[in-house]
Amino acid sequence: MCPLVVGNAIGLDESYFGFDDAHASDIFTLVSVATGLSLLRLFLCFSLTAAFFATLVWADITTAERPFQWPKVWQTDNNACYDDMFCEPSRKHRLIRRPGNTLSNFFYLFSAMVVLASSYSRAFSIWHGCNAMWSHGVDLWSMEAVIIYLPIRMMSLGAFGTFCKHSWSPIMASNIASSACLFLYLVHILSNGSRWKKKHDQKFWHSLCPFAVRNRLPNSPYVKTKKDDTINTLSLGPIGLFEVYIFALMPVIHNIPSWIMAKKVYGSFGSICFGRILNVSLVLGWVYRMTERWAFDACRHIKFFGEKMEMANKNGDHLKSFVWMALAAVLSPTAVLHYCTGITLTAAFCHARSVEMVMLQKF
Repeated sequence: MCPLVVGNAIGLDESYFGFDDAHASDIFTLVSVATGLSLLRLFLCFSLTAAFFATLVWADITTAERPFQWPKVWQTDNNACYDDMFCEPSRKHRLIRRPGNTLSNFFYLFSAMVVLASSYSRAFSIWHGCNAMWSHGVDLWSMEAVIIYLPIRMMSLGAFGTFCKHSWSPIMASNIASSACLFLYLVHILSNGSRWKKKHDQKFWHSLCPFAVRNRLPNSPYVKTKKDDTINTLSLGPIGLFEVYIFALMPVIHNIPSWIMAKKVYGSFGSICFGRILNVSLVLGWVYRMTERWAFDACRHIKFFGEKMEMANKNGDHLKSFVWMALAAVLSPTAVLHYCTGITLTAAFCHARSVEMVMLQKF
């Protein structure tokens, strides 16, 4: 969150932090410079994203007068895993059962459009919209593919810089580094997809959420040894404090490789502005998301909103029901994570591009 403070602490001078001053005076121009997209194209990406979700909301509103049924083969009535994971209350017989967790994917779609347009995602919305069993694995698969993309890209950029420093031709270095990036990314996508497909076939999340903290406590029935002395094969085992600490500190830990590469390979931190944005948004979203049901289950106000919503529905007060639903949706820990990490991903891509621009200018 404090690039200059950390940079000075590890010995980086002012030459590492000159990107923002050299390229732009405001955040919108900086995004345009980093992505290589004009402000008009960025607005087009935003407009297309807004149109998609506006259509989704319109379709949901039109089902308010009549019950909506998802295909039975999707097993959308199986809420065991979803209710173990998320605290946002569900709206039955609606296209969008959980508006907060669904519509907050706006930021992911916008970020994807910016990345695709600069480089010349809908399973999230299906899982949170109706919790179809088949979409859960696709949701986790695509989420992890998005998370791993930028680290692989930045490692490949580091390889490019190292090759060039050892007198390789920039063209040859670029071809090898980019090919390695593509190969590693495809290997990850295929192997990880196979892993989640196997878990779906095993019905890993059909009766509960195996990785929810409550199901991994030592006294949980899903962790204890069965009578025939065999361990529940769907369990991940008792959760340890070290695992909790590592997961909770992930927003801090993920910065360590970036700082090492900036000092040893890149010779530049890139954009300070984007560095701050991505870290602040990630920390805020991550910390609040730790209160979700599958983690510490500490978001009691969402349960209160859900109870008030159900009471208003029983009394036929649709306005109050909508207000309580909106509060639960906006403040849902997963929805907040979606807002924040959508910003994080866009800022992280712009930050990666700023480092690339500095590297390409050197070689």
